[in-house]
Amino acid sequence: MAGNYGKFKDRSPIICAAGKSSGDVNENVPSVLKQYKVVDEIEALKHDAKIWKEEEFKLPRKLPPIQNKQFLGTNTEISTILRPPTMTRYQQLIQDLKDTPYSSYWNAQIGKSRDPTPGLPIGMIPVETTFGEPSKKDITVKELVNPPKGPYEVLRESQVGHEMYKKTHDDYNPSERICRGYRSPPYDSHKCFGGRTKYDPRGIWVKCACDWYKKEPLVHANKYQSDFFNRTKPQLGKVLAPNNNIDCVPKGHVFGDPSKQDFYTVEDLLKDSNVQPCVFKRDFYEWLASLNKVRILIKEKTKHGFNLQETFKRALHLDTLKSGLLPLEILYEIFGYYHILLPNELKYLCDHLNYISDGKVIYRKFIDLLDINKDPNDIRRIDDIPEKSKYYISTSQAASCDYLFINNTNLPPAGVPSVRQDLPRPVAPPGGCRADIENLGNESSAKSALNPSIYINYGLNYRDFFLPRSPEVMRSLFEKIGYNFPGDNFQKLWDMGVKIDRTGQVCVDTFKKLVQNRCPGLKLRVDEKQIECDRGFP
Repeated sequence: MAGNYGKFKDRSPIICAAGKSSGDVNENVPSVLKQYKVVDEIEALKHDAKIWKEEEFKLPRKLPPIQNKQFLGTNTEISTILRPPTMTRYQQLIQDLKDTPYSSYWNAQIGKSRDPTPGLPIGMIPVETTFGEPSKKDITVKELVNPPKGPYEVLRESQVGHEMYKKTHDDYNPSERICRGYRSPPYDSHKCFGGRTKYDPRGIWVKCACDWYKKEPLVHANKYQSDFFNRTKPQLGKVLAPNNNIDCVPKGHVFGDPSKQDFYTVEDLLKDSNVQPCVFKRDFYEWLASLNKVRILIKEKTKHGFNLQETFKRALHLDTLKSGLLPLEILYEIFGYYHILLPNELKYLCDHLNYISDGKVIYRKFIDLLDINKDPNDIRRIDDIPEKSKYYISTSQAASCDYLFINNTNLPPAGVPSVRQDLPRPVAPPGGCRADIENLGNESSAKSALNPSIYINYGLNYRDFFLPRSPEVMRSLFEKIGYNFPGDNFQKLWDMGVKIDRTGQVCVDTFKKLVQNRCPGLKLRVDEKQIECDRGFP
């Protein structure tokens, strides 16, 4: 082939390309197409002499279809999906008729745009009708993107008027010193400032500077799609403002109408039912909200030269009697001169704080109230809750009412210890061993600690056996462990136990002794089948 010889223009002759041009200059397409191999020439001669014989083509043997779909693989039916059977014109018409109820068949066809004819005037042909003026094609895209200029010509044109662009556009060439025109005091352009940089001739710091701290792989994305997501999608740590519409409103602007405060607020709902909401407290909070807005506004005004001391001097100048009092309307006019509109709620707040006397306000305290750098010391807390309702408990304590009868003043801070040092030291009985009661508390022994009974293993102690219980609980307890009380045997045993305990009820220990001594005929009722089932036998 001819290769790339003579097909490209060398726009940078100063750059030497690697290698050399490929291909033959005299070679063209017709000469290449006429070349063929010796084997092809022999085959052509055999065809002309009619002595060539073509071998019979045998179709590859196909495997029988798998009857049981359970043994089908994952890719056995891919051929029917890639090459679906060809449908006749009648079958294609039936298939199209089945798709006509869908809106996508008419408005979003595959490979076609939506039909604009229904939205256009009657008689307009969208294919032939065009709007606007045709653009003038005076230059090609090739010349516009890559003009036929050499590198020296481009460099020479970029330096035309470069001195003027230095001052207007701060346009400096790479490595060009910035000249700011210093004259007084004298400036030495060859003087260097700062310390010497620490560098390594091996270039290891270049690798450190080029190694970015983020090790996450970069993902290629479309620039238009990325800009669209930045404008319309919420980003982490930023306010959702599509198309930067937040810049069209002042800073700190709040959208929507202010909601009306309900009569029962969250604070009122958390109080007891016998405490009615304080209407004055709700109004007082509204006055404080208006005061805070004015103080924040005055704080912003101070950044632009406003000073509250100037308003005090104006008020002092208008106070000819030097009484410290001025009508509230005059103070409103003074602040209105600085484009600060004071709300009417400040009048009610000053009246509550006793700043108003005979229709006039103490302007010194009024101006200090608007100063955000000073604390309003005259504002006091409103106690609208009765003393009997002032208790602070948790929801768990309020549900169980534990706070009404638990008194932990005399108990240790960490609970009851195992060894009671707060009680008198127990005395060993005559003939007993002091080691049995030493370091084991006053309610246990060495025997019970080393060899606990089955009741202790299940969390029971002697108090559970001596606690008085009702007849229903007692009968249910003994029947569950296997005893059966025929006739009035249980009532007789119960009457005997009441006479012994003298508490109106019977404990488990007394009733157990009565069952063993008074009624030896009562035995445990054991179901052998149930035992076998519990052990796992069928």
